[in-house]
Amino acid sequence: MAKKINSKLGALGLGLALSTSTLNAEQAQKLTKFEDMKSFKGDAKIFSGEVKVTSMFGTNENRNVTGGLVEFSPGARSAWHTHPSGQTLIVVEGEIYTGTQGGITQIAKKGDVIECPVGVKHWHGAGTTQKGVHIALTGDKDGQNVTWLEKLSDEEYEKAVKNAK
Repeated sequence: MAKKINSKLGALGLGLALSTSTLNAEQAQKLTKFEDMKSFKGDAKIFSGEVKVTSMFGTNENRNVTGGLVEFSPGARSAWHTHPSGQTLIVVEGEIYTGTQGGITQIAKKGDVIECPVGVKHWHGAGTTQKGVHIALTGDKDGQNVTWLEKLSDEEYEKAVKNAK
């Protein structure tokens, strides 16, 4: 019986190999090397402190989300904002603080996932003493993925960080 199973798996594998070898360039998976991704300094109109953003991918015919790696230096954070199609943040280094207009601030650590629902006014960034890095997966609706609002003041930020601890 083991020979029959192995031969069937082998045939299945061969079939997969043959079918993938006939794919044209438009059907193949696409690999983008990190060193080829575009990075830029976070715009001072929507970020406080030093922030580096790396654009990982945009929307296309296969996905309606964008992806970006956002690196916050200690004390750096985004302005208040909302998303018309939501956002998911995956913390990959340090800690990310995230707060909502209702005054709830949470601390997410490496490996934690933050879900930002549609239309919820929020901000996110690093704490006061260590860097924080997240991958942002942001839904797109009608060509828009974020609405930027006013900047989070130093007083609001310091209070939020204190309350979260």
